[in-house]
Amino acid sequence: MAISRPFLLAVLGVFLLGATVLAVQNARTASDGDAAPAALQTQPAPAPDQSAAAAGPEQTLKSAFDLGELDSARFAAKLAFRGPSAPAAAKFNVSGAFQTGASKGIPEFDVNVRVSTGRQAVSGGLVSLGDKAYFVRGDTGWRVPAVVWNPLVASVAGGGAAGQTLPFDLHPANWVRDVKSEGTDTIAGVEAEHVSARVDPKAVVNDLAQAARQNSAELPDQVTARLGVKRADLDVWVGSDDHILRRLSADLVLAGGGRLSFDVRLSDVNEPQQIEAPTHVRAGAPSGGLGQIATGLVGGINGVTGEQNVSLAVLTSPNPGRAARAVRDHKKVVILFRNPRGLDDRAMASVMRNVDRRTKALVLTDHVDAVERYGKLVEDLGVSQTPSLVIIDRSGRAQLIEGYVDADTLTQAVSDAR
Repeated sequence: MAISRPFLLAVLGVFLLGATVLAVQNARTASDGDAAPAALQTQPAPAPDQSAAAAGPEQTLKSAFDLGELDSARFAAKLAFRGPSAPAAAKFNVSGAFQTGASKGIPEFDVNVRVSTGRQAVSGGLVSLGDKAYFVRGDTGWRVPAVVWNPLVASVAGGGAAGQTLPFDLHPANWVRDVKSEGTDTIAGVEAEHVSARVDPKAVVNDLAQAARQNSAELPDQVTARLGVKRADLDVWVGSDDHILRRLSADLVLAGGGRLSFDVRLSDVNEPQQIEAPTHVRAGAPSGGLGQIATGLVGGINGVTGEQNVSLAVLTSPNPGRAARAVRDHKKVVILFRNPRGLDDRAMASVMRNVDRRTKALVLTDHVDAVERYGKLVEDLGVSQTPSLVIIDRSGRAQLIEGYVDADTLTQAVSDAR
């Protein structure tokens, strides 16, 4: 079965949003030592003077999923799936780095994802510097609007988003069988204990079904049938000294002939990571597939913070660029910053149409959340309420008028601007 481009975009978006949510979920735990939700807690890793081998392979396996001591690392993950009749495997590659930032702050991270199947491929990334973030494509980035990112920063600092838990009571430790030690290997220059195990698909389905019932739902029969896992093997490598995960590999053979493999590796664990803003930062929002993903991520972040979803026009409006070009050409510009739900704001719509007919100025209307995208054109005016009108004269000087203004008064103000 061919995999469509919209599906690839959706998968890419899920990866990036998942990385953001995981970072948020772990921010508070990493900074102040809060306990994990009871359903997800694992036994603590052995004390430093006790080797993983002495603790037994079961304890080593548990240590692999206890990430409380993981503060920073570089990572590379690969997932590949090939159906029984697929001409090419679907491949998902995720790479980057992360490190915890200030106390109770959002971690810094740089996540790049590439999803491909056959001749189709999409890629994109997300960079967090803690107090700001960027959608990225190569060395070019577009800043995540402050109106979206700042509530996430505030929520994490206050323990809000970081304190959220998944409404599922899952017990991954019950999914494995035949846990055994495979000796030691060297992973990224670090000695690691190697443990293998078999994953019991029936136990996974039973756990998922129970979790679904706890949330007043039922696991569809077709989900159970389509899992059809014939065999699932798991291997983990845990640092011999620090008991922190270095590698995890899984291989699933499906009853219908398909195969799924997954491998993730960590390096430079708990070492300083260099995470920087993109080399080239553009105004506005990315276009094409990454633009669609950015739109979905904004909605997802707003879902995490509980904020009202920001209008897509804030991300995609061409008006900031149009205003900048007009100023460079020494033309007058009139910009209405509004809240579409405000009564005075809506009344200004007819006023702006009137001014557009009666003057030669470039007349624009934008959401007040788009103010930052206008940069130096309006940054010194302190636009903070709606409706607000900005008149820019031919020399680039701007003036601010707040509140409702009738058409005659505004037309005269535009004429008076030199």
